[in-house]
Amino acid sequence: MKPDAISPVLALQSPDWEKLGCCEPEDAAIALKGILTSLEGAEDRIFSLRMCALRIVSERELWKLDEDPDYGVPFKSMHRWIQATFPRTRYALEANTTQLALGPVPLEDLAQVKRCNAVLLADKGVSDTCRRDPTVIEAMKTATESEFREKLNKDHGQHLERPEMLKLTYPAGDMRQVKAYLQWVARKAELEPDDYQGALLYLAISELQEQEA
Repeated sequence: MKPDAISPVLALQSPDWEKLGCCEPEDAAIALKGILTSLEGAEDRIFSLRMCALRIVSERELWKLDEDPDYGVPFKSMHRWIQATFPRTRYALEANTTQLALGPVPLEDLAQVKRCNAVLLADKGVSDTCRRDPTVIEAMKTATESEFREKLNKDHGQHLERPEMLKLTYPAGDMRQVKAYLQWVARKAELEPDDYQGALLYLAISELQEQEA
């Protein structure tokens, strides 16, 4: 089996791992290389698929056709539809928030973008004029995240900062308390319960503003 004969869809299904673990080395190597090759960029493709599907659902208000299982009536909002319909809600919500921000980007282009660049262009500080620019849309498909950020800042006058990581490690018991507190903050800020990053930022901004006042 040639590497390019395995489609991304097949690779995301369950291959016969037992067979691949005992067949001829050459056959196993070719098949496994094909699977790994087909998965290159799979995360981007999945994110693009989610965005495109959710854009059509949003524009046509198809979520209104389903019934909310908790209330027995049609869904009142697309946000609630996503929460009730998809077990891994955060992925669908992220894709929906991104596609909504990228409204100026045509659907055919949205299907080809890189996830990291789509999220970057969806930043609330980026203008719709920038999002409509054909050169920006093309760069979003191929540039690295670093290259794309530099283009937005240098060529289009945006002010997007590089992300920094803050790693926090606690014993399990302490971590449960930290998460419980951040979940409370998230509800207060009207964020998703597991948006610890957003909750911590909301808390920091609120406390600093209170100190300055």
